[in-house]
Amino acid sequence: MNPTTGTAGTGHEEVIGYFREKADGYDRVDEQVYWRLSDELLWEAIERYVLPALPRGGRLLDAGGGTGRWTDRLLGARPDLTAVLYDLSPDMSGHAREKAVKNGYADRLTIVNGDLMNVAEDLAGHSFDLVISFHNVLGFVAEPTEVLRQLSTLMAPGSQMALVLPNRYHAAFFNIMVGNLEEAESAVVDRSGRFTPDMPSMHLFTPTELQGDLAGVGLHTVVRTGFPVLVYPGYQETQLDGSSAGVMRTLSDPEHYARIRALELKLLGETAMAERGNNLLFVARRGV
Repeated sequence: MNPTTGTAGTGHEEVIGYFREKADGYDRVDEQVYWRLSDELLWEAIERYVLPALPRGGRLLDAGGGTGRWTDRLLGARPDLTAVLYDLSPDMSGHAREKAVKNGYADRLTIVNGDLMNVAEDLAGHSFDLVISFHNVLGFVAEPTEVLRQLSTLMAPGSQMALVLPNRYHAAFFNIMVGNLEEAESAVVDRSGRFTPDMPSMHLFTPTELQGDLAGVGLHTVVRTGFPVLVYPGYQETQLDGSSAGVMRTLSDPEHYARIRALELKLLGETAMAERGNNLLFVARRGV
């Protein structure tokens, strides 16, 4: 749920306003048991597939980094890294700046506010060893393939791009489960939609389409998967507080949580899991 810019059917100011209202409470998602599991799986994927190939003294670009949740983790895990967090919303990135001061890496983080449709121009002259864009960021831009092209021009030879994107198939499933057939139809027919009435409409992605888009901008997919694949969020998980009854029944018991997490970890990275994932997870590389 990070901001960038509006989709073809969504006004720029609507996206900014949506995330202005979310900014102060956004990091409370850490308290929800489903998103705790999701974050643990994503961090495991980063440790498996991304960090081993990230050079010492590398440069990170967090494209649509919001409140800096993932920049914070990466800069904390790798004191040798420097980063640029690029985001449309000053309200969101203000929290990222506070984290940087609190956690002692303000000298290693630069924050730039701007529209991802202009990222190549705004960051001209920069070169990055890792570009990340997590959760719904590319769903909210006007032209996702154009943003991917621009981001690819900022990547150094041999660098990586890690993406977490909204899965078109899961969006259709979720909306059927909550009784919103119009949004399910939009996901299937129009390849766009939303998870709650108050959020802006966004582009939705399939694994095959995304892999083709990455190849089109010169990036080779090395990880194509999804997560979580065995437990799905309910409506309450689209909010900043609370947990759905079904999710609580499944994950609230610590022993059950641990066993489900172990199963998710066994499936993490499998290509066949991409279509099943609540989120799509891709890692792609630029040639040397």
